[in-house]
Amino acid sequence: LNDIFSPSIRHKFNNVTELDIGGTIPKAKCWEKSQNCAASPFGEFVCKKKQSLTDLCPQNFEEGEIFLNSVRKKSTHQEQEAISSLLDLGFSSCVWDMVKNFSASGLTGLCPDEAYSSIQSACEDIRLLLLDPERFLYHDELKAAPGNSDHAKTPLRIPKNKLYGREKEISIISDSFCRVATTGVCEAFLIRGWSGCGKSSLVATTFEPIRVAGGYVVSRKFEEISSVNPVWTVMAAFNDLCILIKERNSDEELLEIQDELIRVFGINLPKLVRILPNAKDIFSTQASTLHLYRKVDSELTFKGLCFAIQCFMSVISAKSRPIMIFLDDLQWADNMALGLIHAALSDASKITGIFFVGGYRNNEIQEDHAIFSFIDNLESYQIGTTKLDLDGMEEQDVNMMISDALAVFPRNCRALSSALFQKTRGNPLFVIELLESLVKRKIIQYSLRKRRWVWDDAEVSGEEIAENVLHLLTTKMTALPPGTLEALKVASCFGSQISHLTVELLCKSPCYEGLKVALDEAIQEGFLERVRSSEQT
Repeated sequence: LNDIFSPSIRHKFNNVTELDIGGTIPKAKCWEKSQNCAASPFGEFVCKKKQSLTDLCPQNFEEGEIFLNSVRKKSTHQEQEAISSLLDLGFSSCVWDMVKNFSASGLTGLCPDEAYSSIQSACEDIRLLLLDPERFLYHDELKAAPGNSDHAKTPLRIPKNKLYGREKEISIISDSFCRVATTGVCEAFLIRGWSGCGKSSLVATTFEPIRVAGGYVVSRKFEEISSVNPVWTVMAAFNDLCILIKERNSDEELLEIQDELIRVFGINLPKLVRILPNAKDIFSTQASTLHLYRKVDSELTFKGLCFAIQCFMSVISAKSRPIMIFLDDLQWADNMALGLIHAALSDASKITGIFFVGGYRNNEIQEDHAIFSFIDNLESYQIGTTKLDLDGMEEQDVNMMISDALAVFPRNCRALSSALFQKTRGNPLFVIELLESLVKRKIIQYSLRKRRWVWDDAEVSGEEIAENVLHLLTTKMTALPPGTLEALKVASCFGSQISHLTVELLCKSPCYEGLKVALDEAIQEGFLERVRSSEQT
């Protein structure tokens, strides 16, 4: 790379012999050109003599400056041509940027704004190349957009299950669960924050580690517009728990649970199956015949429901079987639903190892909301309760998110990230929606010539942005094709989730035969997502 890196770079970093990019790197060595170096734009190199940078650089500063001035004008044009040819050879734009910025560190006229100011900043880019080569060393084969020979239509590379700057919060949740699993004492964990701040995603990152640690995880969410009573959302979580008990326990363990349930419920066992249908799977065929299908004469009151759940959890819960119950959007829960949760946590003498996690939007509840009395009741029963306020991301976290999405080094998109941070206050959902909006409006475009995303920082800063995420989403939704909009309306009639079987059934009707295709388009646009494999959308 002797043709690319000017002598000024060697002079500028002549005191650097070791670089720290996450480990010790041997002293820098000089590779001199061989006589057949004209065979390629960069030449072919052989190691003629191993020397450190300090052996090669001028020892006298004045001599070095004279030498620099003499080669600066001659080498600028040659460097530009050599650097540009990197893209033609298939190198990624990030490698091209690194070489260009290295060169600009010693010569003016290339890109002084992005030039490396220190060897530390260069080491950080090298470290990122090593840690994430897929992002920085690879680019897709792209075709030019219609009517434009330079810009291409390509999706942003936004990681789906990656959180930014939430390490502390994840640690707090994990520590709380470990405390419950170790002591067996039930606890509650409440996360509050604005819509789009990442409450659900934050909790979801802990699911797999908890499962690996032997915990049982069930998750449900309340809905604002639903024909289902909020109490049954809580009951659905306990019903899901029955499936996990069946799947993760041996026949001997299931037999013990079955016998204990029969002992605790006695002749009222059919009532348990009535409120938790999946509970019948815990029992053997013989037990089912004898106990489960007896006629239930009386209706179950709310107090009876709470007592039944307490009895059920007293058998199911155990220190060796810690259970995490996550209920999202508690702002749509009512007194009875929250009361049922309290009942499952409050019987400390019989119920152990339950870790309840709830999320809610604190900007959408009034002072008289049931959640405040729920928190007071937890504390009055001396149930350990942790409250976590989840705010927007820090500016450096937004910078990393934008870097991931655009596949550029963080330092090269710092101004863009700062502008988006100021306009979104670090709200993760708002940042993503705003970024996609800028791409759709071609304020940020992918350049085929430069093989990277390009934008004008001043134009981005001057953009007038909506005050909330809802307005952005509404604007985005109105731009959808009529068929996709109609499909979203149909899906919304079934609440926050619609099952695959329901979609298949509707498609048999002439009125909704294109529903599945339209829903797939809505998924591509980010308005829906597939969950639980093919079971639901």
